[in-house]
Amino acid sequence: MMLIFLSYTIIAWLANASLVKILHISIQPGQWIDTLFNYQQRLKQWDMNGNLFLSKAGGYCETCFSHILTFIGYWIYVLFMNTIADVWITDFVTTWYWVVFGNIVWYLVYVSIGSVLSLYFITKLFEK
Repeated sequence: MMLIFLSYTIIAWLANASLVKILHISIQPGQWIDTLFNYQQRLKQWDMNGNLFLSKAGGYCETCFSHILTFIGYWIYVLFMNTIADVWITDFVTTWYWVVFGNIVWYLVYVSIGSVLSLYFITKLFEK
């Protein structure tokens, strides 16, 4: 059962990092999201208006962009794992405090690894 859990988790990390890479490319000047939604201008406007969270998480900061999308991806992963895959890290834990502790630790582990992997995909993957 744990092997299935870890397999799904690795696939989720790779899928999330790949999506972050594609989205990061797509918001660059002249790319399709920028062209359709004038995205770079929106980023600039958010930055000029002092809305640092939106501007950084929106793409001005690669680390922030990776982290926010991995945070969102984590909750999709939790939903998938608990509804469709029907397997979770605390399935065999019986006491509530260990379930809470296990979930907090797993959140920190998943989002940390996922954010770093996504950042690597943005900054280093396919670099010459």
